[in-house]
This record gives sequence, structure tokens and C-alpha cells, in this order.
Amino acid sequence: MTVAERQERTAARIVRSMLSAPILLKILGVGFVVAVAFGGTTFLLFNHVAKRIHLQVIEGRARSEATGLAESLERPLITGDLVTINRKLKRATGMRQDIRYIIVRDARGKVVAHTFDHAVPDDLLNLPSAPGTAPGSVRLLGSEGGRVFDVQTLILKGKAGTVQLGLSDRVLVLQNRMLKRLILGVLALSGALGAGTAAALAYLITHPLDELRNAASRIRQGDYSARVPVLSDDEIGSLAGTFNHMAKSLEERGRQIEQKERARLSLLRKLVEVQEDERKRLARELHDQVGQSLSRVLLTFQCARRDCECSDQQCLDLEGLLGKLIDEIRRMAWHVRPAVLDDYGLGSALERYLKETSKRAGIPIRFECSLPDNSQRLPRAVEVALYRIAQEALTNVVRHAQATAANVVLLAKKGVVTLVVGDNGVGFEPPEVMGLDGVSLGLLGMRERAFLFGGELEIESVHGSGTEVLVNIPLENENDAHPPLDC
Repeated sequence: MTVAERQERTAARIVRSMLSAPILLKILGVGFVVAVAFGGTTFLLFNHVAKRIHLQVIEGRARSEATGLAESLERPLITGDLVTINRKLKRATGMRQDIRYIIVRDARGKVVAHTFDHAVPDDLLNLPSAPGTAPGSVRLLGSEGGRVFDVQTLILKGKAGTVQLGLSDRVLVLQNRMLKRLILGVLALSGALGAGTAAALAYLITHPLDELRNAASRIRQGDYSARVPVLSDDEIGSLAGTFNHMAKSLEERGRQIEQKERARLSLLRKLVEVQEDERKRLARELHDQVGQSLSRVLLTFQCARRDCECSDQQCLDLEGLLGKLIDEIRRMAWHVRPAVLDDYGLGSALERYLKETSKRAGIPIRFECSLPDNSQRLPRAVEVALYRIAQEALTNVVRHAQATAANVVLLAKKGVVTLVVGDNGVGFEPPEVMGLDGVSLGLLGMRERAFLFGGELEIESVHGSGTEVLVNIPLENENDAHPPLDC
């Protein structure tokens, strides 16, 4: 990967992370940016305009003060009345605290009066009078106390002298600072109100969306009764209404599916019951009728052979064949429906079946049955289901697992009966038994039998590590009137 591609991916991740931020943060961020941009622009424009107005105001005041003072000093200056001149200067500085100094010169440029405590500073004395500018122009001077706007005004067009006045802008600066603080406060208040409004707007937008998300999550988990309150008629309200209609349709469809599933399970349970009843009838007929009939045939044949004292090998072979046929009929009757399952329960039936299977297949099968002392017989339908599941699982072990040992565990505890069938065979990957219509018929049959009684069937298998079939079936009524389960 090149550097450009890495940079492009990094930029894409950053953009995606920014776009993935919650809507509340996005709205608040937009409101904050707008408030900062608007407030900053407003403050900068105000500062620029205030400076221009400040200069115009202070210059106008300086000219106005100097002109008024020059008019009031015309007569005293002509008559040489220095007392009146000083009194007027003192009165002017007393009335206007922003006047820094006043210097009065006669027509020859000699200083005749001033407002300084001692002598006039040399820099003011040596200051050229408005170079290159007309009389009355304002010059900006710097000092330790701040800026000073200096203006010189002619008295009687210069025939009587001049008045030089220095006006400080300290008062206006303080006023501007107060005004800036006021504007900043207003902007801060406006920003806070804008942030509050943005937060309220974000809540009004995101809260219904959160309700929609939570309701969608509940529907995803199978709770089709989830609804969203419709608080408005805007786009979000319309979306909430559409969602509620969808949820209602899903709830109705789910109810229909549930009814159909209950009907299917009821029908399947009936089919299983009919099948087991037919198995029981067939096993009884095989054992009681066919088996007994063959036994009578064998007994009659043996009596006839003894009467005729026949020792022919064909007679002996026929007698042995009849005996094997009787044993095979009894074995078939046992596999179709073991009578011990109805008479003594699941534990005894499994124990006998495992012994026969172990003897026939040559595989040691360990059986453990753990039940409380006061446990009752399981419901007969549950016993049959677990027996058939164990039968199918062990058939798979014998046919496909290539196992050298197997184990079966039956446990009833806390309202749940558990059956575990395991082996140390070659195992298999569960996807390998998947066909076009799902798992193989054997596994599908085991799962359906467990599901009929609200149970679950799990298969754990890995190549070379064996296979384990785990079945859990809840017991809805543990106090059914059945004889105790005998293991």
C-alpha cells in the first residue's frame, strides 16, 4: 500500500468517524460554530466601527473645546488680563477632566498661560505647530497616561495668539471597554440561548429517533408489541406512524405464524403419537402373534422329529433356522418398541438398549443416570422422544463415527431433563451435513423431537475430536402421576 493510499484511507476513516457522531453532537456542533462565527464577526465589526467613531468623536470634541476656549480668551488676551486667562483655564480643566493640558500663546508665540503645575514640558514647547496642516488639525500624541489628541486654534486668526489643547481619550476608552463587555455579555447570553435552543431542538429530533431505535431493537428480538409514541405530524412523526403500522403488521403476521406453528407442532405430536402407537401394536403383534406362532411351529417340529426319530441334517438345520428366526422376530419387536420402556421407564430401557448395542457393535458404552431420590417418571411422550433421540444418535455413532468408545448421560434436575450422547470418533463439521433442505433427516428428526416439547438440541463436533449431542427438555409438570423413574 502506497503512502497516498494510506493517507486516503486515514482521511476516509476520519471523515467517517466525524459523520458517525451522534446527531445531538452534530446539531450542537453546528450551533456552536454558527454562534462563534456570528459572534466573532459581530464583535470584530463593532470594534472596527467603534474605533472610527471614537476617533471622530474625540477629534470633534477637541476642536470644539479648543474653539470655545479661543473665543472666551480673545478679550483677556488682547487686554493682557492674565488673571482672567488663568481663571478660565482653571475653570475649563475643572469642568472637563479629560483635558490634559492647555497652553496659551500670544501673537509672537510666547507662552502666556498654561495648566501645568510647573513649567511647560519641553517636548510640547518644541512641538512644531501642525506641520503641513491647517490650523485646527488634530494630532495624536503618545504619553504615559495614554493617547492625547492635540489641537491648536488661532485666536482672532492668529492676531491675538493661539490656544493649544490636549484632550485625553481615557473616558471614551473606558466607555468603549464597558460597551465591549456589554456586547460580549450579550453575545455570551445569545450563545447560551442558542446552545440551549440547539440542545432542545436536538432532543426533539433525537428522542423520537432513540424511541424508534429501541422499538426496532425490541422487534428484532421478537417483541412485536413495541410501539413508538407519535408526538407530532412532521416527518419524524410520520416515520413513527409508519413504523407503528409496520410493527402492527409484523405482530399480526407473527401471531398467525405462531398459530400455524402451534397447529404444526400439535399435528406433528399427534403423528408421533400415532407412529408410536403403531410401533407398539406392531411390536406386540410381532412378539405375541408371529413370535408365538413360530414358537409353536418349532415345538411341533421338534416333537414330530422325536417321534419319527429323524436325525437328518436338513431337519437339524431347519430346527436351528426356526430358532434363529424366533430370536430375530423378538429382536425386531424390541427395536420397534421395547416393552420395558412402558413398563419400567426410560432409564431401564436405555440401559438394556446400550448393552445390546455395545455387544452387537463391539464398542464399550458407559451409561450414567442421575435423578433425585423423589423423582417421578417423566411424561411418557418425553421418555419416548429421548429414547428415540438416543437411539438415532447411537445409530450414527455405530455407522459413521468409527468410535472406540461412547458414553450416555441422563440427568433430571431443576425442572429440566438432559440427555448427552458422546463418542471419541472422527467427528464431522456440522456444515458438511447440510443439504439443500437443511440438515440430514436423522439430525432433523432428533431436533424436531426435542422441539416438540420445548427443548433444544445442540451438536458439537470437530474432525478428529469426536461428537457430542446435548438435549435439554423442560418439564412443565414434574409431579405427573407416573411411577418413579428406575435407572
